[in-house]
Amino acid sequence: MRVGQAGAATAGRRRLRRSLGACAGAALAALAFVQAPAAQALPPGDVPAVGVDTGRFKLPIGCTISLAGLPVFYLPTDVDVQGVAPVQLGPGQQFYLSQGSGSITFPSWLTSLAPILGINKADAKITDLSIGASDSTPSSINIAAGKPFEIDDIAIEAGKPLKVGLPLTGTFDVGPFTAPDSGKVTLAFDHALAEVDLKSQAGFSLPITADCKPSAGNALLTIAVGGASGQPPGKITGAPLNFPEPASNELVGIINAPYACKVGGDTLDVGIAVGAHIPLVAKRGAAFSFTEASGALVIPAATVNKLIDKGYTSASGKVTALNLTVEGGTPASQNVIPSGGIPIPTTQLVRDKQITVPLPSDGTLTAGPFTPTSSATSTAVSLGSAAADLSFGGGAGAPATCAAPSPTVYLVDNPVT
Repeated sequence: MRVGQAGAATAGRRRLRRSLGACAGAALAALAFVQAPAAQALPPGDVPAVGVDTGRFKLPIGCTISLAGLPVFYLPTDVDVQGVAPVQLGPGQQFYLSQGSGSITFPSWLTSLAPILGINKADAKITDLSIGASDSTPSSINIAAGKPFEIDDIAIEAGKPLKVGLPLTGTFDVGPFTAPDSGKVTLAFDHALAEVDLKSQAGFSLPITADCKPSAGNALLTIAVGGASGQPPGKITGAPLNFPEPASNELVGIINAPYACKVGGDTLDVGIAVGAHIPLVAKRGAAFSFTEASGALVIPAATVNKLIDKGYTSASGKVTALNLTVEGGTPASQNVIPSGGIPIPTTQLVRDKQITVPLPSDGTLTAGPFTPTSSATSTAVSLGSAAADLSFGGGAGAPATCAAPSPTVYLVDNPVT
C-alpha cells in the first residue's frame, strides 16, 4: 500500500469512528422512557386526594449503544419520570404506578454529530421498559412486553437538545403488583431497551440497539405495608401532576397522608400534605435537606359534613407541630412548623366541599438538614405526629393531637453512598 493510500485508509477509519459515534448519539435520541411545588404555598389545585403520592423523578441512567451486536458507545444521561401511587398498602393488596409518563433529553453535542452520515430521522421500538417493586409479586413488570412502544420519524436537528417522551399520547399504568404481607415496597426503574433504525437523507438506515440501566440510585418511591388485609386494588386516576422538571437525582412531589386527629372526645379524619424538592441519594458524612418545602391541611368533605352536623359553620386555629421522623439519620425527629405555629384562617364550612389550607399561606418550610448515621445503608424520612389548636364556629380553641400515620408514610427512602 502506498503512503497516499495508507493515509486515505486512516482517514476513512477516522470517519467511520466518527460516524459510529454519530449513530450512537442519534440512537439515544430515539429512546424515551416514562414521561409542583414552587418556592411558595402549595396551590390547592395541585394537592392530591388524601392517601395519594404524586411525584416527578429524574434518575441518572447509562445507555450502551450496540451496532451488529457490538457495543460502540456509552452515554450517561437522565430519565425523567412521573406518576402516582398510594401512600400506604395493605397486606397482599394489589397496586399500580398509574398516570405514568416521562422523557429523556439528549445534549446538543450528540445531535451535532448526526449530519456526518446525513442522519435526520430515526424510528424506535421500545421492547423493554421495566419497573420493579421490591418484595412484591411480580418483582418487575415490563410494560412493553407483547406490545412495544413504536415511535416513527423522530426528527433530529443538529446542534439542538433533543427531548423525546413516552407515551406519545396519554399515560400508562404499571401493574398490578401484589404487596407482601408486611414491610415496605420500593418502586424503581430497572431497565429499558430500544431497537433503533437511524435514517439518512440518502435513503439508507442503520439498525442499532440502546440498552439503558440505572447508574446511581434507581428508587422512585417507598410504600409501607400494614393495616387490614383484603383492601381493594390501589389504582389512582385523575391526580394532579403539575411539577417542574427536577434536577438530576432529585424528586419533586406532593404526598397527602391520612391522619386521625383527636379533638376533645371526637376523632377527625384529615389529610396533611407535604411538597418539596428532595434528593434521591444521601452521601455518607454529608447532610441533605428538602428545598422549596411547603404543606397543606386538607379537611375532606366527609369531615366537613361531620362538623356541620354538629352545628359548626366555620373552622380556624393554628398548626403547632408536624414532626418528620428519620430512620438511619439524625436528628431522629424534627418539627418543621416554626415557633408560634402557622395560622389556619377562618374558613366557612360548606357541605360536601373539601377544604385545603396551604401551610404556610406564603413562603416555605425548613426541612433538614438530615445526616446519615455512620453505619446506615439508607436514610428514610417519614411523616410523624402532628398537633394543632382548632376552633369551630368561633368558639374556644381546643388542642388537636394527631398520631403518626400507620402504616408509615415515607417522604423518601434514600440509599447512602
